[in-house]
Amino acid sequence: MNASTGPQAGRLLMGLYPAAYRAAHGADIEAVFAETTEGLTRRQVLRERGDLARHALRLRLRIGPTNPAGRVLAGAAPVVVAAGAGYALHLLLPVLSELVEHFRNPHPVHGLRPALAAAVSALPTLPWLLALVLAVQSRWRAARICGVLGTLADAATLLLLGSTPLLLLGEALGMALGALVLVLAPTALVDVGRRGKWEVTGLALGIALPLIAADRIAALSPDGNAYLRYLCLPPAWACTVTAVAVLLRLSTHRPDLLRSAGTALGAAPRLLFILFLTLDQTTSPRFALQLAALLLAPFAITLTLALTIHLIRRARRTVGPA
Repeated sequence: MNASTGPQAGRLLMGLYPAAYRAAHGADIEAVFAETTEGLTRRQVLRERGDLARHALRLRLRIGPTNPAGRVLAGAAPVVVAAGAGYALHLLLPVLSELVEHFRNPHPVHGLRPALAAAVSALPTLPWLLALVLAVQSRWRAARICGVLGTLADAATLLLLGSTPLLLLGEALGMALGALVLVLAPTALVDVGRRGKWEVTGLALGIALPLIAADRIAALSPDGNAYLRYLCLPPAWACTVTAVAVLLRLSTHRPDLLRSAGTALGAAPRLLFILFLTLDQTTSPRFALQLAALLLAPFAITLTLALTIHLIRRARRTVGPA
């Protein structure tokens, strides 16, 4: 009777489970859910429903701590957060500079309205920055929620700015992929230790700071290629920084290949638009292929270097001490 007094899981959530698993454990899941959520607030119940949905989707997709896909996603999720935070930092600094300028020199007609508009334009960056802070604090569950909110904010911004239909579709699918990685990555496998904290922080700052510097240099000598710089430089540099992280993982004595693959996969949501760029009639196919080669080159170099390092180590072990 106690189990029935709490909120019920509902048919929709239970329907996410595989039929065989639901038939064997459905009653127990509903009883435990009702008992766990009894007396909780609506927000807390919503969070429990989210956990239940993630558990069901992982079972249906066969993603778990003992499954290779779980390890790959656990390696990819921190990179998704780091890339989002890096892009957010890159976009936030010019907005803050503009905001300070508007406060120092209010518009003679509109007053502080431009400052308000600049402050509103900075709001989509906040979920990503908060996700980075929470990830560094090993609060991965909260960081994941903020990351998903960040993808939704990015999607809203993209719709407001507008773009060609194919490019818009590619960006939207990339954001959906990033959110899916964050949702499905097993929390228990995400590296929240010292190395994981340094990696997510290094990736975010490694992406943001050089891009900010590049923007500063470009502002001093405008060349009319702002669109190309915005389209090419951020993803190309993000790939380079991510490739370095992959190399560091692969160059250890006992590399975790699945986590290393996940680290590389973490860059994919920001690069998916390239596939649709090749189909866009307003874009030269040659340019799209050159951009794709530019983005993939760091990973090819990484694999070559990692293989070379391991071959050298194997040769040294074979030869032995002189």
